[in-house]
Amino acid sequence: MRPLDDRVVLVTGASRGLGVDLCRAFAAKKARLALAARSQDDLERVRAELEPLGSPKAIAVPTDVGDLDSLRALVARVEAELGPIDVLVNNAGIEEVCEFEAMEPERIAALIQVNVTGLIWLTRLVVPSMIERRRGHIVNMASLAGLVAVPHNSVYSATKHAVVGVSRSLRVELADHGIGVSAVCPGFVDGGMFKEWGRKPPALAGMVTSHAVARATVGAVLADKSEVVVNPGLGKIADWFQAVSPGFSHTMMRWTGVVSFLREQARRNAGGDAG
Repeated sequence: MRPLDDRVVLVTGASRGLGVDLCRAFAAKKARLALAARSQDDLERVRAELEPLGSPKAIAVPTDVGDLDSLRALVARVEAELGPIDVLVNNAGIEEVCEFEAMEPERIAALIQVNVTGLIWLTRLVVPSMIERRRGHIVNMASLAGLVAVPHNSVYSATKHAVVGVSRSLRVELADHGIGVSAVCPGFVDGGMFKEWGRKPPALAGMVTSHAVARATVGAVLADKSEVVVNPGLGKIADWFQAVSPGFSHTMMRWTGVVSFLREQARRNAGGDAG
């Protein structure tokens, strides 16, 4: 895509964590921004800092990405106040580390609704205008968990595999319309749940900052990259291990300490014995 000056960028999950850094990174490229998340107050706090960073205009739109009517209202408002959407960043998502057999069916449905169904719905609402204008870019925030098997995070991993799959398919389908599609796949991202847990993942697994993920996302749009893995060390080639030898991939995951780390955290989250 050409430079992002004055382009309209819609970011979901924009009120906290990675979403905030994504908004900052696009604001620095002088894009007009639409921020979507549930909390009006949190969105307004983020919105207030974006114009001084370089964005010509930013709006905050409270949205439930798991609700189709809410997404329709979001797109209508963005188009009315900013214009047609040039870049859609599907960043909103839910993650839960737990034992699969203890996960409530309603919680499983919620993860799928937000991480997959809502993402596909919003993309579907935005794509026709991009096709008509023969330009646009869709970024789907996936995860390294969408490329490799992740125990004690099975439903989340399944949703991110779905995100990678739909991204790959749409990239081929929409290319002739001048639309790019990128899947961004971070490994463990510093902050967020790790602050809540009071512990960090094993050093061999690597960790990346949300600032680095945001920079990589902007780069993926500008260079029209199909997939970007954002992770240091062995995480960069974890998907290669998974594709070539799933058994060896599982061995590496145990060797790096990821399996025991997630197992322990799942037990802690359940309030059980972490030993």
